Amino acid sequence: MRTKLFFICIFLLMIFQLSSATTIKDKVGTSGAQFLKLGVGARARGMGGAFIGVADDAQAVFWNPAGLANIESKDLSFSHLSWIADVNHESFAYAQNFSNVGVFALSAIMLGTEDMDVTTTQKQEGTGETFTYRDLAIGLSYARSLTDKFSFGLTVKYIDEQIYTQHARGFGVDVGTQYQTGLKSLTISMAITNFGQDLRFEGTYFNTEVVPGTNTMLFEKRGFDRFALPLKFVIGITYDILEGKEFKSKVALDALHPNDYSERIHLGWENWYKDILALRVGYKFNYDEEGLSLGFGIKKRIGALYFKIDYAYSDFGVFDNADAFSLGIAF
Repeated sequence: MRTKLFFICIFLLMIFQLSSATTIKDKVGTSGAQFLKLGVGARARGMGGAFIGVADDAQAVFWNPAGLANIESKDLSFSHLSWIADVNHESFAYAQNFSNVGVFALSAIMLGTEDMDVTTTQKQEGTGETFTYRDLAIGLSYARSLTDKFSFGLTVKYIDEQIYTQHARGFGVDVGTQYQTGLKSLTISMAITNFGQDLRFEGTYFNTEVVPGTNTMLFEKRGFDRFALPLKFVIGITYDILEGKEFKSKVALDALHPNDYSERIHLGWENWYKDILALRVGYKFNYDEEGLSLGFGIKKRIGALYFKIDYAYSDFGVFDNADAFSLGIAF
C-alpha cells in the first residue's frame, strides 16, 4: 500500500508540473524535440496510438515502461516508419527479465532525412555544401510488478538533436503504471513522458536584419533560446470484449494532456484469430490531419522463437500517408 501511495504522489507532483507549464494561452510550437512525439511501432500505430495499457513487449519502452513487466524472458523489436516529407524514423528495443530483480530494457530512436543543401541570403540556390538533420534518443528502462495486479516502469533517456554542426543535448524521463482493477479484464494505466530539462542548441548564430528605408543589413551574433521537451500525461483504459479460444478482441482508450497542444483522444481496437493473425483499427481525435489508422499483424512460433510482424497505415489528410513496419522476436 505504501508503495502505491509513493507512486501516486510522484504522479501528482509531475502532473502539477505539467499543468503549470500549460497555462499559456497558445501552446502550439512551445516545445522542441518533436520526434519524441511520433508513435513507435506498427502495432501501436495500427491502434491509433491507444497503447499505454496494451503495451506488453519491448516496445513498451516508447509508450509506458510499466508494460515491460509483462515480459517473461527476452524480447527484441525493430521498427521503421516512413514519415511525411521523406523523413525516416527508426527504432530498436531489447528487454530481458531478470527473475526477481525485474525487467531491464535498452532502446534507441533515430529520425532523419537525406542531406540537404546549404543556402544563404546571397546564394539562395545553394552554396554547394550540404547539412545533416538528425534526432537521436537512447533509453535505459526498468520495470517490475509490485503485486499480481500493479506494475510500474521508468525510462531515463539521452536526447540529441542535430542541425548542421549544432547540437541540443539533454536528458528526459518517462514513468508509467499499469493496474488490473479486478473488474473482469479492465486495466487502468498512466504514463508521463519526456519529463526533463530544457534543451538549447550550442554555439551562436548571426541574425540578419535590414535597416528600414535603406539597403543596409545589420548582423548580430546571438545565442540560441532554450526550448522545453514535449511533456505529456496520458491516462488509458483497456478492456477485453472477447476472450474465446479462437477469437480475442480488445479495445483501448487513451486521453492525452500535452504541454504544447490541447487535450487529445486515441481510440484503438485489436482483434486476434487463433493468436496468429491480428487486425487493428484506430482513430485520433483533435488532430489537424491525423485520424484513421489501420493495421495487421502475424505471430508465428518457430522452435523456441516467437516472431511478430506488424504493419500499420496512417491517414494524414493533405500529406502523404505514413507506413510503419515492425519486427519482433520473443525468446
